[in-house]
Amino acid sequence: MITYKYDFVPAGEQALHIVFPEQVDVSENQLIQELAQQLQNTFGYEITDIVPAYRTLTISFDIRKTTYYEFSSKLKGFLAQYVPDTKNEHTRTFEIPVCYDSEFGIDLEDVAAFGNLSVTELIKLHSANKYFIYMMGFLPGFTFMGNVPDQIAMPRLSVPRASIAPGSVAIAGKQAGMYPVDSPGGWRILGRTPITLYTPENPLPPFQAGDWIKFRQIDRAEYAAIKELAAHSEYQLKIISE
Repeated sequence: MITYKYDFVPAGEQALHIVFPEQVDVSENQLIQELAQQLQNTFGYEITDIVPAYRTLTISFDIRKTTYYEFSSKLKGFLAQYVPDTKNEHTRTFEIPVCYDSEFGIDLEDVAAFGNLSVTELIKLHSANKYFIYMMGFLPGFTFMGNVPDQIAMPRLSVPRASIAPGSVAIAGKQAGMYPVDSPGGWRILGRTPITLYTPENPLPPFQAGDWIKFRQIDRAEYAAIKELAAHSEYQLKIISE
């Protein structure tokens, strides 16, 4: 049975939110990801869209086929008997190369000072950690990840920058992310990946919510080499097991 408490919140005439406790928790989010798949399989005829987030699951339904009352009643009945899959076989970990050169990591020194670390120690700590993708959003292909080690969980900038370069690898408190396109942003930039995170021709990245990310430090020479391969769609992301 589901051990987390949850509430149903209407979201207009054709959608509702299933809202779980207010926390950033891998186990809770994995439950949300699995639940999204199971609901799609069970009620796919009535569901028009389903969007998992940190602690919510937003479900849009076809008003021509059901009503809010009918659909929410079905969901409550389903959840009352739902037993999550505790095996959690979804364990893909993608290795993302990152260059932490000072030109790319424009906030390295500030975050290092925040954590009372040297820049070298900061890079080692950041790249040693594994990051869970809680959801995709904000921009096409933007990853909302956690959890950043407490020591370096520096809050976002009070005034966002007008432009963040594509591929920028960043943190904001306990969150981690990668900017797929040029964008305004207030997250702390630690480095840059040479891989292409988004193109209009291939809008979906290979990783998705529920996957893990592990950063690997590279130098400027390897950055340039990978960037050249990625520009010709010749770079293959590595999936590692840890």
